[in-house]
Amino acid sequence: MLDKRRIMFVLLTICAAMVVLAVRLMLIQVVPGFGHASPALIRESVGQREQQVVLNSGRGDFYDRSGMPITGESYPALLVFPNKEQMKATSETETAADILGVSRKEWMDFVQQLKQPGWWTINRRTGSDSREILRDVPQRLTDSQAKRLKAIHVPGITVTDYQARYIQPYYASQLIGFIGENPERLQSQFADKLAKGQFTLTSRIGGSGLEKTFQPYVQGIGPTTLSLFTDGQHNPLGGLDVRLVDPGNDHYPTQVITTLSLPVERKIEELLERLKVRKGAVVVLDAHTADIVAMSSRPGFDPNRIRLDERGWENLALRAVEPGSVFKTIVAAAALEERVAKPDEVFRCEGELGKFGFSCWLPGGHGSITFAEAFAESCNITFAKLMQRLSSETLAVYAKKLGVLLPVGWTGDAPGQSGFRQLDGEDAGQLFASGTRVDDEGVRTQTAIGQRDVRMTPLAAANMVVTLLNGGVVREPRAVSEIRFKSGRLLYAFPEQTVSPRSGISPKTAATLRKWMEGVVDHGTGTSLQKAKWKLAGKSGTAQTGSGDLVHQWFVGYGPTTEPRFAAAVLIADTDATEAGLANAVFRGVMDILAAEPTLSASVDPTRP
Repeated sequence: MLDKRRIMFVLLTICAAMVVLAVRLMLIQVVPGFGHASPALIRESVGQREQQVVLNSGRGDFYDRSGMPITGESYPALLVFPNKEQMKATSETETAADILGVSRKEWMDFVQQLKQPGWWTINRRTGSDSREILRDVPQRLTDSQAKRLKAIHVPGITVTDYQARYIQPYYASQLIGFIGENPERLQSQFADKLAKGQFTLTSRIGGSGLEKTFQPYVQGIGPTTLSLFTDGQHNPLGGLDVRLVDPGNDHYPTQVITTLSLPVERKIEELLERLKVRKGAVVVLDAHTADIVAMSSRPGFDPNRIRLDERGWENLALRAVEPGSVFKTIVAAAALEERVAKPDEVFRCEGELGKFGFSCWLPGGHGSITFAEAFAESCNITFAKLMQRLSSETLAVYAKKLGVLLPVGWTGDAPGQSGFRQLDGEDAGQLFASGTRVDDEGVRTQTAIGQRDVRMTPLAAANMVVTLLNGGVVREPRAVSEIRFKSGRLLYAFPEQTVSPRSGISPKTAATLRKWMEGVVDHGTGTSLQKAKWKLAGKSGTAQTGSGDLVHQWFVGYGPTTEPRFAAAVLIADTDATEAGLANAVFRGVMDILAAEPTLSASVDPTRP
């Protein structure tokens, strides 16, 4: 009898609970706003019948100095929501295939494999190689295609604007960088945002370039999405049309205004393509401010299809390599500043130094040659003899004074960050490798001509020229001048900066080296530049790479010589003897492009020292 009572009590309890649950479910469904959990339940119920696709991630975009977009391009594309009606072959679906210019089988294969909303893309396959980041880009519809597709009535087909992150062709792609998934970095650097739900482990963040360094300022506050509400069979619910949802905030996404000139960048990259430059970099700086006007790197890469192991995304303008005779500019500055040689002092070059197997590039040598002429002719023997008068420590001092040993890109405080660096992964330069005997005469002799352990980036080389043009003052090149809100209101302006007003060489030495650079083009190793649109000045260099007969070709300089407007550095990496003179040809082409842009930059004040 006791057991029966216990069983009856349990059954009555279960029945009472079921009655309470049934009443509560009825009230939740019938009475609006009943219960504290109803908003969450509503969201869950909506999520079960909502098919959603992101049209715009909400990420901020990059623009050139005149406001031309470098990232973020909207164009009409076809979005397809999966549903049973769509998967049936009808006259309307056949028309859709005809409009897109594909076979009806290809169209049906596409729609029938959809499990979630998908774009009609240029390439509808996925990458199987884990080393490859592959993103299929929705196909751009012509105006005619978009109009005709809107006119037919196929359930689940929507023509809408898609915002591509990267605009083809991809200019300054290594400087801008790419975005991708990186769960490890998200957990290590953005743990707070993950905890707040602002990121998930699949969120795409900056992987390189300005996309990476400016991540905190371009990440946005939420995407713009397009949603279709469906029943359990994935068919559209009557009365619930496709809905566009965006954050509706006047401040975001932000606008990052770079110092680049997109027309100049485009023409330089076309020049590199035309001259068949396989590997190298070009940097163009404003001669007054050191702002980066153009920064091109080869080989190029597609930011939607990245081979991480091939490193095409790497910016060679920021990689330090052997500079060869370009480094003689630093040796000459040290010799002049320390007064160990006068410009008119005569040296003797017989073609061989007589030790270390060291020789001049000119067989038989230059004979009797002045210091000034040795710079123009790039005489190895003269610079080896100059190095005998300079200590390694003194040379290091002047390498620092000309800004070639440390990263030179803009560094400072920015909103929410101290010690912020605009440029991603910029190498420091190098004079001597760790463990090298800096007092060894053979080591110092090779160092004098920019070989052995010496390393310099193309950016630092171009900035060295800006230092000479500004009387010895070392500036910090900017890639970005300001960040603005979506409304156009200024968020932050990055000021022009110098390393230190007194850190460089004297104005007198800077003026002497500028004059000597003119001599390089007038009667030295750069005479091929005499037919350029501007009168130019600079310094050539050829550096042994240690890889067989391959060399790095360099030319750094400025133009025009009367009122300098731009400084530039050209690196043609890993070339062979058949490509001799390529760096000079690229430098001339770059300067001719700049000469055709008369309003791009104000000239350096000719009254400055």
